[in-house]
This record gives sequence, structure tokens and C-alpha cells, in this order.
Amino acid sequence: MHLNYRSRAAQRGKVPRFPSYFFKPPSALAPPGVLERPAGTELLGFEGEIALVIGTRAVAVAPGDGWRHVAAVTAANDFGVYDLRAADAGSNVRSKGADGFLPIGPVLLGARDVAPDGLRLRTWLNGDLVQQASSADLLFDFGFLVADLSQTLTLEPGDIVLTGTPAGASVAVPGDLVEVEVDAGALTSGRLATRIAEGARGYRIGARPATDPELARLAWGTDD
Repeated sequence: MHLNYRSRAAQRGKVPRFPSYFFKPPSALAPPGVLERPAGTELLGFEGEIALVIGTRAVAVAPGDGWRHVAAVTAANDFGVYDLRAADAGSNVRSKGADGFLPIGPVLLGARDVAPDGLRLRTWLNGDLVQQASSADLLFDFGFLVADLSQTLTLEPGDIVLTGTPAGASVAVPGDLVEVEVDAGALTSGRLATRIAEGARGYRIGARPATDPELARLAWGTDD
């Protein structure tokens, strides 16, 4: 989804009235490991997030019942190349939907074992803590997100809902190590580690990568 943490909304200078969403295809899913930055791109953004794994079918559920349909939570990293942000404005099909652009895991935390407003999210870049937030800092809580989405589409077991990223998201370059962890005290997802490498495959047809100073400022997170 788009904006959901108060810190990120403050950084971007806008607070949404309602959640807004986009899809990432199943082929974007990846385990911990190596992610190649597409050739010809410069602005590979990382965003540590809490991922919800749906456990039971949800159709037009009430916000108070949304959390009951979540089986587990874990760490996710919502990667995207800002260089293609303009290619599919709003939908993020090419900027965020590439193969491997959604590492997730490594450990699932049972939803019944954690409080939905008691999760801590942290992201490290080369060992430095760059993102830290609590699920209590969300503009729209987990139950609301499940309910809101279920008005339009049926959520099936195994579906994954990303819940937004806090301030501190930035750009990773080849050689960087990005790690994301979700924990509830002693219970932890473990660190989701992704090493960035330079890819050989780029874009030869259709929209081409392009950057400008304003886009770079947005990607690096220096717009606040």
C-alpha cells in the first residue's frame, strides 16, 4: 500500500484520508538472498514493512473482524526502482513489480501470538539502523486494511498484504546489505537479509529508466 505510517506521511507532507493500494505479482516474492538492481537504473529504493499473511477467506468483513482473518505476520522489503516510477504512475507495475522485488520472511509469527498494535519494525542498511517504528504508529490498523480490501476483492488464504513503510526508507546500491526484522518482544521474524548486486538485464523496449533531481531527492528520503 501507499502511505500508512505517521512518520512517512509527515516526511511526504500529506496525510491520506483513506488507504490506497497497488499490486505486486507473485513473481516478485523472494527469500532472503541476492537482489539484482536492473541495468541502467540508479534509484533502487528499499522499504521495510510488516507483511500480513491471510489465513481465512475474507469477503466484506467489518474492521473489527479483519485481524481474525490474518494467520501470521513477518518481515518484508518492498523494493522498487524510482527510475520507472513515471512509467506506470500510481500502479507501480514496472517500478515495484519486478521479479524478486518482494523478499519476505524468514520466520512467520502466528497472529494469535502477537498483539496487532504491539509489533516493532526495524530496517538496517549496512548494519546501521535506518528505520524503526511500531504498528501502533499506523494511520490505518491491520484490521481496517483487511476489511477495506475485502470490500472490493476476496482475500484468500496465503494472500499477503503489505502495510506501509515508516520514515527512513531510502536507496540501496550494489554491495549494500539491507535487513528487515519484525518482532514482538522475544518473538521475531529474524532478519530478512538482502544483498544488492548489479544486474546485467535492463530495459530495451517500452519505457526506459529516467531520473531527475526531484525524483532522486524523493528516493533518497531527503525531502523532509
